[in-house]
Amino acid sequence: MEDKKLQRLKEVLSVPTHSRQEDLMIEYLERVLLEKGYDYYKDGMKNIYVTKGQAEHFPCFVAHTDTVHSVNLNLKVVQLEEEGKTILTGIDSKTMRPSGIGGDDKCGVFLCLEMLDKLDNVKVALFVSEEIGCLGSRQADPEFFKNVGYAIQYDSPKGNSMSMTLMGKELFGKSTDFGEKVSPLILEHGITDWARHPYTDIWPLMEKFGFSCLNLAAGYHRYHTDNEYVVVEEVQNAFELGLKLHEILGENFYERPQEKEKSYSTFFGGYSSSNRELLTEDDEDDDLFFDEEDDYLMDEDDEKDIIDVTNDYKVGEFEDFWDYEDFNGGYSIKKYVDYDNYDDYSFLN
Repeated sequence: MEDKKLQRLKEVLSVPTHSRQEDLMIEYLERVLLEKGYDYYKDGMKNIYVTKGQAEHFPCFVAHTDTVHSVNLNLKVVQLEEEGKTILTGIDSKTMRPSGIGGDDKCGVFLCLEMLDKLDNVKVALFVSEEIGCLGSRQADPEFFKNVGYAIQYDSPKGNSMSMTLMGKELFGKSTDFGEKVSPLILEHGITDWARHPYTDIWPLMEKFGFSCLNLAAGYHRYHTDNEYVVVEEVQNAFELGLKLHEILGENFYERPQEKEKSYSTFFGGYSSSNRELLTEDDEDDDLFFDEEDDYLMDEDDEKDIIDVTNDYKVGEFEDFWDYEDFNGGYSIKKYVDYDNYDDYSFLN
């Protein structure tokens, strides 16, 4: 990565931000956008929308401005070299102890800014409070997205992962024009883990606006921990992949194929819905209910337990108990609680 870009990445990573405490990041972004002369606006939730150039259908790059880490004004970004790779991590400059760097999703914020600088015709949406239930993106401005052709978010961990599904719904059709164009490029760039992920901001966008989406690796590791770190080469790979995807997709609209709707029992931020049709092993969409560790399907009692737990809570009452790597085999909310840092366990009884 060029020195100028590396300095900007460090700059973005050094801005402390937390869900509902995002003012420092938003102020930083507004300063950058004003200095560049980009056309942008904020909505009432402080989501930021940027438009550059003119197009019938814009590509749109997406990230979120919050992290799970508490705001630490002593956060310092440290650069290390390990096994030929450049590593960025965070420490508290007073205690010299690890402090979460927030690559999830400050890496995405950085990549969005880079796309703005590089591309002539592009939109960028930066949403608040993704970590507590996609609060910002669920209120996304329809006027901004009416001429968006597709969206690419950088909010998947490590350097080799992407979201094939969010909340059990595919982001794009693998056999569509979009899927056939993007798949070879994604694989060429080493993104081979096409995973079932819980949620991020393009989930409400694809549901609401009907365009195809991607959620790509952003180069952050050990996310949601004090020991989180960012691999610079993986961030650069994400940038280069984004440019190639833009080149092959162009400024066109790619409709997301409609799926056969089922009412799943889902649980995030306190929302749940009953599953009217219990899935079987033969069902093509059984991923949400199949427990890979115990090798059996959920029964009706398991489902009821989830619904009883989550109906007691509203969005924002607990913060991001989801874990990308554990989600595939899990179905109990107990698995996602940070017991060391949580005080109220009453909902587990």
